[in-house]
Amino acid sequence: MNKYKLINTLLVCSVILVAGCTPQTKSVHKDDNVQVNLVETSAVEFKGPKLRVGVVNFQNNTPRKVAGIETSATNILTTMLHETGNFIVVPQQDMESILNQQKMGASGAINASTAAEMGKILGLNAILTGAITSYAELVEGSNTFLSQSKTQVAKVGVDYRIVDTTTGVLIFASHGNGEFRKESGGLLGFGSKSSYDTSLKDGALRDALGKAMNKITEQLTGDLWSGRIAQVKGNFIYINAGQQTGLQIGDTLVVQELGEEIIDPQTGVSLGRAPGVVRGKLKIASFFGKNGSVASIVSGANFRNNDLVKLQK
Repeated sequence: MNKYKLINTLLVCSVILVAGCTPQTKSVHKDDNVQVNLVETSAVEFKGPKLRVGVVNFQNNTPRKVAGIETSATNILTTMLHETGNFIVVPQQDMESILNQQKMGASGAINASTAAEMGKILGLNAILTGAITSYAELVEGSNTFLSQSKTQVAKVGVDYRIVDTTTGVLIFASHGNGEFRKESGGLLGFGSKSSYDTSLKDGALRDALGKAMNKITEQLTGDLWSGRIAQVKGNFIYINAGQQTGLQIGDTLVVQELGEEIIDPQTGVSLGRAPGVVRGKLKIASFFGKNGSVASIVSGANFRNNDLVKLQK
């Protein structure tokens, strides 16, 4: 009997020991978790109509041209903007279609003329883009008599920019860093190996862009919002914005012609558009479709298709 008890005891101890050696894995962002950042972003009070925004593919300026990192950054930022609920986010395929028509591809090299054209065709108020400037992965580890641990670390640097499509002017630019760590460990040499994690890159990007969302949201305010006159029929004016934008029946819109594009005489580069002449005022009378409204004329005349409309403060 004693022999059997000894065997059973050894088996139980073996099971406990092996369980203790099972790999322990934990993935964390440096300083704070992305979910915390997103909650903080939602605390930024957004005022005014919802802006119609689009994200142009980031440029890949990493020294070793890390494959696909620019596409990942574009997709992550697009999702984060959508999750705030504060913006109407134009699908990426629509953005790429316009860029291809402009024979720019999806390089992120936005200038004043292209920004204004995208604003006209897609009804955009702002374009977000940027560049991945650095990316690195490293492994940290420690060994003791009873345990081993390894940590995979990904670090990324990101530039991001916001362009006002009405004027074509760069209104905000900044830089941020992100870090993502995956920790794994075990006892007595078991489970200490950490295999390559393909989520390292995305984790670092989410950390960097999550931290940037507060600044981005602060810049994308209702003051940037503008719509366009889609069609003029007698005393009724059709606007390319409606309930989804946050407009309400009775809101007053100021109508302004699209200003002239100003070219720098020394560089030949567009400086954006000058303020256009104010034509008059409209009042929202009803809504139609998913995102359209009908306005009646309050004052002024000679309203034209593609004239800008801004909410009267």
